[in-house]
Amino acid sequence: MPLSADKISIGGKSAKRIIRVLRMQPGDELLLIDPHGSCYRGKILSLKSSTVEIEILQPAPGPKEPPVDVILCQAILKAKNMDLVIQKTTELGVCTIIPFHSQRTIVQFDNRREQNKLRHWHEIAKNATEQSGRIKPPEIQPVASFADILAKFSDDKVFKLILWEQERARELRSILRDEHPRKTVAAIVGPEGGFSRAELRQATNAGFVPVSLGCRILRAETAAIVIVALCQYEWGDLGLSPTLQ
Repeated sequence: MPLSADKISIGGKSAKRIIRVLRMQPGDELLLIDPHGSCYRGKILSLKSSTVEIEILQPAPGPKEPPVDVILCQAILKAKNMDLVIQKTTELGVCTIIPFHSQRTIVQFDNRREQNKLRHWHEIAKNATEQSGRIKPPEIQPVASFADILAKFSDDKVFKLILWEQERARELRSILRDEHPRKTVAAIVGPEGGFSRAELRQATNAGFVPVSLGCRILRAETAAIVIVALCQYEWGDLGLSPTLQ
């Protein structure tokens, strides 16, 4: 939708959200973001059953992306659980999501189903981006293998974590508070059955630090949401903690 014009017409799911969810009325103002990330103030002129007419008022400062890039490497979970992870971590400001297969991954895809799932996940991320007021959705990469994940992050500047429910010495919150904040965090979260010890050894050999989320064992989808939230709270823009400039 070109925002260089004085007026625009919005349809589809965006119009439905404005009309039925936000229940906005003519005269209400809203923030518009074009495909390039530029932001504008707009005023609703009229509402129809499936379209919204908006007057473009002026350019406006938009929301900023978090100062820390959190890359979530998530072993594929059962359908609704994976959807939940993508939705909630998008709201929390995750930068990239990389789904992958591990030894204990229950869900398996053929190529056609994988492409359908990727389209589905992109749509979930897009909707969560709009709901949370972000400028752009996270990148969702093609499904990878566990070995692919380990090979992606050879840069020492990336802070590399792997959740391990049997870890007793390293607790995530303490590590984040003791470490100097990094620009990029890569966090690996396992499937419903967790990681094998062989996978954990491979990850530690690749420089990933095993960490615990505390005394309770969380479901995989809960753990993914929590690790993103903690990284954003301690090093990002969630809550009152110091942020990278």
